[in-house]
Amino acid sequence: MAPQADSGNKFSLDDTRPGPIAQFFTTLLVRQLIPFTFGILRKLAPVFRFPFTNTVIVTSFDNVQEVFQRQNDFPVPYQRQVNYLDWNPTFLLAMKDTPAYWETLKQVKELWRMSDLDFVRQIAREVSEEELKKAGGRIDAIQGLMVPVTEAVIERYYGVPIPEEDKQSFFDGCMHVAGFLFGSQSLAPKVVESAQQAISIVWKVIDEAIAAAHKNPLPDTTIIGRCHAQKIVDDQHLRSYLMGMIMGYLPTNTLANGHAFDTILHNKDGYRFGLEAAGAGDRTGMLHVVKEALRISYILPGLWRTVPEDQEIGIGSTKTYKIKKGRMVYISGMSAMLDSRRIVKPYEFNPNRSRDVYLIYGYHFHYCVGAAIADVMMEEIFIALLKRVPKPVGKMTFNGNFPWNLVITYNSEE
Repeated sequence: MAPQADSGNKFSLDDTRPGPIAQFFTTLLVRQLIPFTFGILRKLAPVFRFPFTNTVIVTSFDNVQEVFQRQNDFPVPYQRQVNYLDWNPTFLLAMKDTPAYWETLKQVKELWRMSDLDFVRQIAREVSEEELKKAGGRIDAIQGLMVPVTEAVIERYYGVPIPEEDKQSFFDGCMHVAGFLFGSQSLAPKVVESAQQAISIVWKVIDEAIAAAHKNPLPDTTIIGRCHAQKIVDDQHLRSYLMGMIMGYLPTNTLANGHAFDTILHNKDGYRFGLEAAGAGDRTGMLHVVKEALRISYILPGLWRTVPEDQEIGIGSTKTYKIKKGRMVYISGMSAMLDSRRIVKPYEFNPNRSRDVYLIYGYHFHYCVGAAIADVMMEEIFIALLKRVPKPVGKMTFNGNFPWNLVITYNSEE
């Protein structure tokens, strides 16, 4: 497959980043107004059609879980966006429950294997330690640590080197495309054009990596090397799978790690639990701390589903809700994980909760295929950070909805 031609233009989120006033209101909306509003809806109207719109908001734990589970009644809408992005075949999160989905899932699992977790852990640990030692006691935990760890996994494990001169535009492009796919669902011409520009740099890097691996084969410890050596899929499918996993890790890890770390730093109990787990080298305990932080401060308000036919939810409960054909359903895992009908003292930081109360990686059909890899990366990043007793320097800043900067100081001498 020939690499795409380089247009010479670098995509940058600086071109579309909200100004200070717009960013203030965006942060206020996402961090305070939406959670507050969804909290009221969760108690009074857990399935609520937003006035004068086609959108139904689902906020209670049981109803959100039900919609997740009924993937054929409430399929995902994301293929509409994918159609504009030179992305063929499509990626898992845009697929419906068909034989093609299950075949794709099988192939992805053949490439990204559970047996690779030790290798991913090694990368995450090495890069975390290296960046923190190099920074010498003060670092932007997001841009200076969390992003480099994820990029290192993409380079060393996936086999997709990101040229130094392209790193910022590659990162910005991934963030922008993630917003296009999972955000407002707008297909306005300017929105589509911007997403196409953003993804072009990512395609270029992936295509060049695949082409280079044909000339100089990579070891089968890398995804590209394994695919080529074992002829698991053709390059067109490999290209799509790499894009899907890159989009799943770089934007999502930035969101998740930023939210989790900010919550741990500013929650007395979360900070205490985190320091205890880090001090004991307890990676399982640390993962529980991180997931509890994400339950309290989830990465995004919700996800979209469609309604091809009239449906009813709340089946088997005392209250059912009818949803008409053609509606868009917005299911809020963020709200669901704070539902006091299912979670005891939901605003209390308790990392020893049952795993059943977490919807961090989704639920049922579209449960995150890369969850185990994300887990080991989070374990290593947060152990490395919290064993150094970090302290925040100011507040976390955002770019739109994305955590962008979180400067900390820490003990440079362990």
